[in-house]
Amino acid sequence: FSDQFENDANFEAHYQTTGPEIWNQTQGKLDAFVMSSGTGGTISGVGRYLTEQNPDISIVLVDPPGSSLYNKVKYGVAYVSEQSERVLKRHRYDTLAEGIGLDRVTQNLTLGLGCISDAVRVQDQEAVDMAHWLLRNEGLFVGSSSAMNIVGAVRVASGLQPGKRVVTVACDNGERHLSRFWNRDFIVGERGLIWPGRDEH
Repeated sequence: FSDQFENDANFEAHYQTTGPEIWNQTQGKLDAFVMSSGTGGTISGVGRYLTEQNPDISIVLVDPPGSSLYNKVKYGVAYVSEQSERVLKRHRYDTLAEGIGLDRVTQNLTLGLGCISDAVRVQDQEAVDMAHWLLRNEGLFVGSSSAMNIVGAVRVASGLQPGKRVVTVACDNGERHLSRFWNRDFIVGERGLIWPGRDEH
């Protein structure tokens, strides 16, 4: 097996390819890279490469509910209240997002953890709202991880001066999220969230 969480090749692939691609496409003119963490390879590899080119670039982690990585970046402790003994579940579904957010720090995340300067917590409803906005206004059919990344990027950008450049990655598409993230019955009935629609505005 590839052992994608712990295999350094994951980090190296993004350090050697994705990071340089972003640097070249932006001509080195970017102020922040904002990304969630699944295996940790993308944010670590890209973050390490970009900060080596320019230490002033902010690398910001996007984290969903139930993940301990936000607290690891902000406070140095990988813990979240959903992990306390009396509430810990055998199968946890603290977030609608799939493939991002963890209870542990992976080897791949460790390789770039020192260059991550901040973290933002994104709620499930924000991701749902963003995904629907992107589909309606931009024609982009994204999955939950991409929606979280874009919410995080918008939040970071809103705290910067005009003219600053923020980069993120749309890493999944909606076709792989039809049973949960793009399923109205699941969103409303199972998760208790609001299904965005034109008639609600």
